[in-house]
Amino acid sequence: MEAAREVAPLVIVPLGSCEQHGRGMALQTDTVRAVELAKLVAERMAPRAVIAPETTVGLSEHHMGFPGTLTLSPQTLQQVIYEIVHSLHRHGWRKVFLLNGHGGNNAVVDIASIRIRADFPDMHLASSGISALVPDVISQEGVSELRGHSCEVETSQALYLAPELVRTESLVPGTHRRSDLDPAGRLSRMHPAIHFPQPYHRLDPNGALGDATVASAEFGERQVNAALDRLTSFLEQFIALPLPGTPSAPATPHSV
Repeated sequence: MEAAREVAPLVIVPLGSCEQHGRGMALQTDTVRAVELAKLVAERMAPRAVIAPETTVGLSEHHMGFPGTLTLSPQTLQQVIYEIVHSLHRHGWRKVFLLNGHGGNNAVVDIASIRIRADFPDMHLASSGISALVPDVISQEGVSELRGHSCEVETSQALYLAPELVRTESLVPGTHRRSDLDPAGRLSRMHPAIHFPQPYHRLDPNGALGDATVASAEFGERQVNAALDRLTSFLEQFIALPLPGTPSAPATPHSV
């Protein structure tokens, strides 16, 4: 462990979920996408990054209308994240990246991160989702008006990263137009700055938003490659940062 820390100052912690993904994708889709992207990042940065065991259940209360979904409470997930990072801190790691494959975890990741930064001020902690790294790549593809779960974006990532997650013959379009939602669903999607979440069984009978039938491994590859480039670029600089409280190296003077 100590030898690993000496050559690998960065730990990537994949966060996922166990939840419905429409008719054509596996319950572990979010977890596997996070793990597979973490592997690509660690390979590119080898030997300077290691991967912690993945968290396979997240906050999925909004999917509990579908059998097979498992959820932790916000308090439990927050504590799980906190204690994973605390364990890493006790073993000497001071640079940790939370790679979150499930958007439903976002708020809890933010709160857990606030606690961690307050309690362990001698470390650097950062986090991101996957699709959030590449909004421009996604927007170039003419994706559905309404998307976000088991859609062409997520399904394409799965087809590229782990095609065994997808049964293409079972894919069906989910709700992909705002006008197809019920009144509460339409209202929830009309004002991006206002948070009015709806459970997925009320948004679509199969729990999908978007059109997975137009997904492709090629679209997934474009997303993943861009995410990989951007994430590794950030992490190279992240690793190079002095730890909080450590004097920075003096800036190189500019020639006149």
